[in-house]
Amino acid sequence: MKNHKLSRRELMRYMALGGAGLVATACGAQATPEVVEKIVTVEVEKEVEKVVEKEVVVTPTAMAMEPFPGASLEMLMRRSVIQAMNQLQEAQIKQWGEAHEVETEPTFSREWRELTAAAVETKSGGDIAELFQSTAQIYGNSLMDVSELAEDLGERYGGWYDVGRDVATVDGVWRAIPRAYTAHAYNYRTDYFSEVGYEEPPKTYDEYLDLATKLVDAGLPPVGNSISQTGPNDSASFCYSLLWSYGAHEVEEDGKTVSINSQETRDALAYAQDLGKVAAPDITAYDEGSNNRNFLAGEISCTQNATSIYFVAERQAPEVFEAMSHFQYPDGPAGHHQLVELNLLSIFDFGENKDAAHALVAWLMEPEQLGPLAQIGITFYTPLLSAYDDMPNMPWNFDPKLAPLKGLAYTGHLPGWPGPPSRKAGEVYGNQSIVNMFARVLTGEADIEEAIKIAEDELKSVYEA
Repeated sequence: MKNHKLSRRELMRYMALGGAGLVATACGAQATPEVVEKIVTVEVEKEVEKVVEKEVVVTPTAMAMEPFPGASLEMLMRRSVIQAMNQLQEAQIKQWGEAHEVETEPTFSREWRELTAAAVETKSGGDIAELFQSTAQIYGNSLMDVSELAEDLGERYGGWYDVGRDVATVDGVWRAIPRAYTAHAYNYRTDYFSEVGYEEPPKTYDEYLDLATKLVDAGLPPVGNSISQTGPNDSASFCYSLLWSYGAHEVEEDGKTVSINSQETRDALAYAQDLGKVAAPDITAYDEGSNNRNFLAGEISCTQNATSIYFVAERQAPEVFEAMSHFQYPDGPAGHHQLVELNLLSIFDFGENKDAAHALVAWLMEPEQLGPLAQIGITFYTPLLSAYDDMPNMPWNFDPKLAPLKGLAYTGHLPGWPGPPSRKAGEVYGNQSIVNMFARVLTGEADIEEAIKIAEDELKSVYEA
């Protein structure tokens, strides 16, 4: 790579990546809310279909009109499967830029993590980046200290969820702003559950296994929880949560001592084996979209996922939409524990326009911008500030089918729990050591003892290196 500052376009060409979201029309400072109909592209993981959708154009908050003439900001952002989220953010960013005399260039990409890693490596190619999970711990001093902004937001909006504060602070310094988390729950068919005597969803993993068995005995579509290397985030959500709920964990609180070789791990794997016998046969081959598609096609009765299934069902499968709802991950012998996926906003410390970047991030975190994003995201983007919990316009407060997803991050954990968020925990997550441990047992590639030994060796190679 040449020794010069890479533009975003050069970086995109170098990485052979493409495809930002559609550019939406920005609303001006005095815009009034309106609803328009347009044809948009809805992405369901790997499937693309065209549907008619309503786009809500919202009124932005009043802005301090401090200009930053001549400044330009390149942004590396996550491209959501809910296209309206991308469009709204593009509109907000463009509107702020025009009002502040700043050229804004946001890139919404599925490969936003790779773009961010390349920008940090080359110290060029971006000003603001959306981070995922524990990557603030990895990039550390490459990110601007945003402690003053973070503390101000927490003070004004009810305080931060603990998991948000933990993931965004590195050695006591806020290196990112915890923007939102993706609330995962069990998406299920109320009609099928009712047919086997479950008028209310199961509350424990034992009840869930009983339900899954009764569905098969009744000849109804089975459950389909993703346990697959090809579906890393969905599968990690299931496997980590099950592991913790059985009292097992990969590492001790010190974040160094590997602890996966335990009876609790054996119990969790034995449970997964039993569940696999009455689940859909292809759960170890699910990619990030397979469980969505199978649920929408009526081939499975239940799966763990974010609300992307619900979003698509409303538009493309109304009969499924009417017959589905959500429930929280079940409790295990050790209680309720759940992996959470977090999204953060960070400012590169090597950027040339950090003041402008700081002002834009601060503005995006105000309720007039973050609130509408959370509404459109239907819990795909749940703010990590407590004041949002009881706002009446939040999806979990006006849609009963989304009510179980309210406040899930209060009992949520990050990879590596009960140890602190760390570079090593993020590496283990990326290696999929926990998911593969479960998958090996379900596919018969290894028995429980062999799977634990492989995972233990992998974990030690990271945590004890």
